[in-house]
Amino acid sequence: MADPGGIVRPMVFFVVPWIVLIVGVLINIAADRHPARRTGPRIVELALLWLMVWFSVWGLIGVAGHLGPNSAEIAASIGYAPSMFQWEVGFGDLALSVLGIGCFWFRDRWMTAAVVALAISYGGDAIGHIMQYVGDGNDAPDNTWAIPSDILQPLLAIVLLVLYRRGFGRLPDLPKHGVVGEKVAAGS
Repeated sequence: MADPGGIVRPMVFFVVPWIVLIVGVLINIAADRHPARRTGPRIVELALLWLMVWFSVWGLIGVAGHLGPNSAEIAASIGYAPSMFQWEVGFGDLALSVLGIGCFWFRDRWMTAAVVALAISYGGDAIGHIMQYVGDGNDAPDNTWAIPSDILQPLLAIVLLVLYRRGFGRLPDLPKHGVVGEKVAAGS
């Protein structure tokens, strides 16, 4: 059966990660053995971690698309001709993916930076995709299907990060002025 307008591949690319995210978070919550399992703070932590790490792993597929041998096909599916800008987008996506995946190991130390970078990058992507759609009539499947994720993913990450930082997730004591072993006193 023919794919009218080539919408199946972009639909799969932009919908499947959300399904995996929801299922993954639910399974992780059910299987969690952490002492604080199934508490609000732990659920927020797991949801934020899954959002950042899973979408970053999935983002590596986008990196391969922009930098790989099928980059001309990817550019066409977004409504563009191949150019050096696609190479730059690929490396920008790679930086976001590395930062998001790093949250798995460096949670509190990287989480805020990863969410800020995601919000700026994807927020800008959303504006660009919308401008292309409205202003230039670019209704290419990968241009239009990107818009909901480019808006929803950073918004959800920001909400979860705010909840996480408002007492749900706590940074360990940090060294005072970079001196290891010297703790920062409360209120200083």
